[in-house]
Formats: sequence, structure tokens, C-alpha cells
Amino acid sequence: MNSHGAFVVTSLFFAMLSVLVGFAAHNGTRMEASGYYGAKLTALDEERLELARQVAELRNMWVKEVTVTAYSPTIEECGPDPFTTASMGKVRPGIVAVSRDLFDEGWVFGKKVYVKGHGIFEIADLMSKRYTQRMDIFFPDTDQARQFGKKQITVALLAS
Repeated sequence: MNSHGAFVVTSLFFAMLSVLVGFAAHNGTRMEASGYYGAKLTALDEERLELARQVAELRNMWVKEVTVTAYSPTIEECGPDPFTTASMGKVRPGIVAVSRDLFDEGWVFGKKVYVKGHGIFEIADLMSKRYTQRMDIFFPDTDQARQFGKKQITVALLAS
């Protein structure tokens, strides 16, 4: 093959190569924007939004602003056996009673709760059915329980 023929073959080779590269680049861009990658990005956005919704829902379940009061072991407050909790344990400092609506939402016996400004307590008792969105901190002394009063406080159910 003479030099002119080699030049033509080489030129044709590079022309075909550039056409193929251009085709691949064009196809890749189109595929990225509207095909496989576009669908993947949309799916990831939808998944991110769903996770954000679930986090907000869990936060509403686990962190609440409730009425917090106090109780002591008296028959007037606790019934005929004021020294036994609804969970069948003995009353003691460090426990709380929760309203039944909270109990039904998973704030159950044995779980720990953080009461802002007061510390961590264990759920061991239930309050009367007439109360909702409420928590009662146990005090062994009735005067201390009365002094505590009634407060709106942020509480958080802690992971076990």
C-alpha cells in the first residue's frame, strides 16, 4: 500500500472512531438524563422523602410535651395497695406512671424515659383512665409530691 492509501485507511479509521465515540457520548447523556440514571435519582429522592416522613413520625411518637405531675404511695392516690405498681413491682424512687394513651403508643413497663430537667425514669405504673398525655413521677413523700405540682414538660422515650 502506498502512502496515499495508508493515509486514507488511517483517516477512515479515525473518522469511524470519532463517530463511535460521539454516538456513545450522545447515548450516555441521553441515558443519564432520562433513562436508567434518571429513574435511579427519582427513586432515591422518593426514598429520602419517605425516610424523612418516618423520622418525623417516630419523633412524634418518642418525644412529647406532656403534663407531668407527681404521686406518692397513698390509698387516695393509688388505691387499696399503694405500694404495688401496675407492673406488679414495688414503688420506689426513679419510677413513673404513664397515662394509658401513652402506654398504648409503646410507652410500656420497663422502658426508660427522660423527663427534661428531672432525669431518667423507668415506666412501672399506669395512671387512671381519665388522664391523657400525662406522666406521674413517684415521690415517697406526699409533701414532696405536692410541692412538685403540675408542669408541661418535654419527655422522651429512650431506646432500649
